[in-house]
Amino acid sequence: MKNNTLFFPLEDSNALNQWVDINLIHHSEQLSSTEELLEFTNDNNHLHEFDENYFKTLFSEDNHEKLHLFDDQGTLAVIDITHNIAWPNLDRLEFKTDLSFKYDFASIIDLTKVSRKHPVILQDWLWNLFWNSPAFASISPTDGHFKIFSWPKPMDNTQRKLIFQMSACFIQGAKMSKISEQYDIPLSLVQKFIAANITTQNIKKINLWDKHYSPPSEIIEKTEEQSFVKNFLGKLRRKFGF
Repeated sequence: MKNNTLFFPLEDSNALNQWVDINLIHHSEQLSSTEELLEFTNDNNHLHEFDENYFKTLFSEDNHEKLHLFDDQGTLAVIDITHNIAWPNLDRLEFKTDLSFKYDFASIIDLTKVSRKHPVILQDWLWNLFWNSPAFASISPTDGHFKIFSWPKPMDNTQRKLIFQMSACFIQGAKMSKISEQYDIPLSLVQKFIAANITTQNIKKINLWDKHYSPPSEIIEKTEEQSFVKNFLGKLRRKFGF
């Protein structure tokens, strides 16, 4: 074999075996790895799609078509932006989604997957969908000043009080880290709250000098008292070495 050309009679089979190994077997493995990498990349492209503009497009006033909301598990709902209506897929076992979430124009087949006898208010349904979807907390910044336009209507009875507490603050405008600190709410939950409002276009960024939530005086006094006690205990530890 010379310059990838096979000459007969074949006297040295080792040269042929080496050529097959390099040009066929190894090359095939490389192609397979490349295809797997491309497939993985395509599957994970959606991880970088989600931002404010993605959901702003969803709620575009020029959009008079019904939209199909879906993910890797199938249909979530068909929605009508103009009339603020959603027709959920009642066959979904869990009321949540993940970063495979997408939307597109609804087809006749998509409409057969939902019950149009059970419409719900789109804004409320969508807020609760993303509140129940922890993966979407990642679209929220770790800190910032925000103001929501209206109070969410949570279906989550276990955290309803907490959601209303955050709503009362952010309806006036508030800083995420400050609310987390004042009310001892994990920052991850504040991010989850902000993310749910981003997805439903129920929020805007505000400046530091804009009007902000002011905690009741009793909260300020309690915070100052806690700070005093903490400092006092710290001095005792340093003095007595414990």
